[in-house]
Amino acid sequence: MILLLWRRGGQPVALDQERKKQPAKDAPTDTRGPRVRCPLCAWVPRAGDRWSCACGCTWNTFDTRGRCPECSYVWNETQCLACHAWSRHAAWYVD
Repeated sequence: MILLLWRRGGQPVALDQERKKQPAKDAPTDTRGPRVRCPLCAWVPRAGDRWSCACGCTWNTFDTRGRCPECSYVWNETQCLACHAWSRHAAWYVD
Protein backbone atom coordinates (compact mmCIF):
# COMPACT_ATOMS: atom_id res chain seq x y z
CA MET A 1 0.00 0.00 0.00
CA ILE A 2 1.37 3.43 -0.96
CA LEU A 3 0.12 6.53 0.78
CA LEU A 4 0.03 9.70 -1.26
CA LEU A 5 0.69 13.20 -0.05
CA TRP A 6 -0.85 16.04 -2.06
CA ARG A 7 1.27 19.13 -2.58
CA ARG A 8 0.22 22.55 -3.70
CA GLY A 9 -0.40 22.41 -7.40
CA GLY A 10 -2.20 19.09 -7.13
CA GLN A 11 0.72 16.76 -7.86
CA PRO A 12 0.61 13.57 -5.75
CA VAL A 13 3.86 12.36 -4.22
CA ALA A 14 4.34 8.99 -2.53
CA LEU A 15 4.66 9.60 1.23
CA ASP A 16 7.79 7.47 1.53
CA GLN A 17 9.47 9.57 -1.18
CA GLU A 18 8.56 12.78 0.64
CA ARG A 19 10.03 11.45 3.91
CA LYS A 20 13.33 10.68 2.19
CA LYS A 21 13.69 14.37 1.33
CA GLN A 22 13.16 15.52 4.92
CA PRO A 23 16.06 15.22 7.38
CA ALA A 24 15.58 13.10 10.46
CA LYS A 25 14.57 15.07 13.58
CA ASP A 26 18.00 14.72 15.16
CA ALA A 27 20.03 14.81 11.95
CA PRO A 28 22.55 17.62 11.64
CA THR A 29 21.21 20.29 9.29
CA ASP A 30 24.64 21.31 8.03
CA THR A 31 25.59 18.87 5.27
CA ARG A 32 29.20 20.12 5.17
CA GLY A 33 29.96 18.22 8.37
CA PRO A 34 29.22 18.62 12.06
CA ARG A 35 29.41 22.16 13.40
CA VAL A 36 29.72 20.91 16.99
CA ARG A 37 31.66 17.87 18.16
CA CYS A 38 33.53 16.65 21.24
CA PRO A 39 37.14 17.79 20.89
CA LEU A 40 38.34 14.57 22.55
CA CYS A 41 36.30 11.75 20.96
CA ALA A 42 34.57 13.58 18.03
CA TRP A 43 31.06 12.61 19.21
CA VAL A 44 28.38 14.83 17.63
CA PRO A 45 25.51 15.88 19.92
CA ARG A 46 21.95 15.68 18.60
CA ALA A 47 19.26 18.33 18.96
CA GLY A 48 17.49 16.25 21.62
CA ASP A 49 20.53 15.82 23.90
CA ARG A 50 20.33 17.64 27.23
CA TRP A 51 22.77 18.94 29.85
CA SER A 52 21.91 20.02 33.41
CA CYS A 53 22.82 23.18 35.28
CA ALA A 54 23.37 23.43 39.04
CA CYS A 55 20.08 25.41 39.19
CA GLY A 56 18.17 22.35 37.93
CA CYS A 57 17.53 23.52 34.36
CA THR A 58 18.06 21.01 31.54
CA TRP A 59 18.63 22.18 27.96
CA ASN A 60 20.86 21.66 24.94
CA THR A 61 23.94 23.63 25.92
CA PHE A 62 24.87 24.25 22.28
CA ASP A 63 21.63 26.14 21.65
CA THR A 64 22.91 28.89 23.98
CA ARG A 65 26.70 28.50 23.66
CA GLY A 66 26.88 27.21 27.24
CA ARG A 67 24.68 29.82 28.93
CA CYS A 68 21.92 28.42 31.16
CA PRO A 69 18.57 29.84 30.03
CA GLU A 70 17.26 29.84 33.62
CA CYS A 71 20.01 31.40 35.73
CA SER A 72 22.32 32.77 32.98
CA TYR A 73 25.37 30.94 34.35
CA VAL A 74 27.94 30.43 31.58
CA TRP A 75 29.49 26.98 31.53
CA ASN A 76 33.10 27.30 30.35
CA GLU A 77 33.51 23.53 30.29
CA THR A 78 31.13 20.91 28.90
CA GLN A 79 31.01 17.21 29.65
CA CYS A 80 30.73 14.86 26.66
CA LEU A 81 27.73 12.55 26.91
CA ALA A 82 29.67 9.82 25.06
CA CYS A 83 33.18 9.74 26.59
CA HIS A 84 32.19 11.64 29.81
CA ALA A 85 35.33 13.80 29.67
CA TRP A 86 35.18 17.55 30.32
CA SER A 87 36.66 20.06 27.87
CA ARG A 88 36.46 23.79 27.18
CA HIS A 89 33.03 24.62 25.76
CA ALA A 90 34.56 26.79 23.03
CA ALA A 91 36.64 23.81 21.81
CA TRP A 92 33.44 21.98 20.75
CA TYR A 93 32.75 24.40 17.88
CA VAL A 94 34.25 23.52 14.51
CA ASP A 95 34.97 26.21 11.91
